[in-house]
Amino acid sequence: MKIAYVLSQNKGGLPHYAAELANAVAHHADVTVFKPAETTADSVFSDDVETVDIFRSMSISIPDMYSFDFEITNNLQGLSSYRNLKRIHEYDPDIIHDPTDFFPQVKFFTKMYRLDTHYPFVVTYHEVPPPVTSLSNPLGTAEELLNTAIPDADLNQIIVHSDQQRTAFARRLDRLDIEVIPHGVYEFFTEHDYQRHPESPTTLLFFGNVFPGKGLDVLAEAIRIVKRDIPDVTLVIAGDGRFSSETKRIIEDEEDCFEIHNYFIPNEAVGEFFSRAALVVLPYREAHAEGTKGHSGALSTAYAFGKPVVTTAIGDFPRQVGGSDSGLVVPPEDPVALADAITELLEDDERRTEMATNSAQQAQRLSWENIAERHIEMYEHIIEQSTR
Repeated sequence: MKIAYVLSQNKGGLPHYAAELANAVAHHADVTVFKPAETTADSVFSDDVETVDIFRSMSISIPDMYSFDFEITNNLQGLSSYRNLKRIHEYDPDIIHDPTDFFPQVKFFTKMYRLDTHYPFVVTYHEVPPPVTSLSNPLGTAEELLNTAIPDADLNQIIVHSDQQRTAFARRLDRLDIEVIPHGVYEFFTEHDYQRHPESPTTLLFFGNVFPGKGLDVLAEAIRIVKRDIPDVTLVIAGDGRFSSETKRIIEDEEDCFEIHNYFIPNEAVGEFFSRAALVVLPYREAHAEGTKGHSGALSTAYAFGKPVVTTAIGDFPRQVGGSDSGLVVPPEDPVALADAITELLEDDERRTEMATNSAQQAQRLSWENIAERHIEMYEHIIEQSTR
């Protein structure tokens, strides 16, 4: 079986997802990844995976959008480079799979070169796209507006990460053939030769891109509350993006409670931050009315390092975290509830240890080998159906 993966993003967590999936599926099939010239996951791809650099790297990420850093000329050249998708015809795969959200440039050239009619085509969506009227998610809104202007591709299968996402997609797309496959755990971060630190019992970690939907402002307010009971609490913020004015003000007022690393964290350094943390905090807020977050790269990484989590009740987090007892779940945008949960776990070493054990068990359940087997079964079914 020949699988062609299309990786359309060069920054952030989506390249990591594509690389981990490709590596695991390559144990069962012939895998080629068509990707940008440079990505954050180039060192992650295994020798079993053939990578073909056919796109120019772009800079259209959520942090870039919120900081108004568009690099217009470079990005236009990058978008036009997706005409190279036609080279997939030379590979002649049994399946084409875009595991990185099917961005508009991929959709456009997929239709232009009729890739969706020549080959079975699969797309993984990590979040349900927002309604076009949403103003709280400019990048997602721009993407959805572009998508509405491009004819729909003939997709054989849509994959999402949660039942809630499947319900939302089924309602919006009027189709029921949507597969739920969980997000695998980013174990490769644990394999780097990083500087290991002793776990600090009062250190929290916020990891990943910073933008309004991540709720860092709510967490910053919660830290001020936690400090009343735990004066030496420290929140480590590790990730690229723009802080709100309110977040900046709180950090300035309580500078002894914050440690800031406001840049993209290279793969080999990720373990340094997770090894120190007693808790990983995901204070996400729902981005829009139909917001359905299926999973989180930060949550996957927390599981890989066996860390307990405090998160909010959005998307599939209540089932993943609360259901596995790998952490506590609180209402979104509630700094008092968030502070109470953080304080509760920091003051209860035994409970935190139990949750850390459950977190590590989640990592085993969500191994990429298990995820790959689900994909292989699906690919085989699609190929069988398409040859009838």
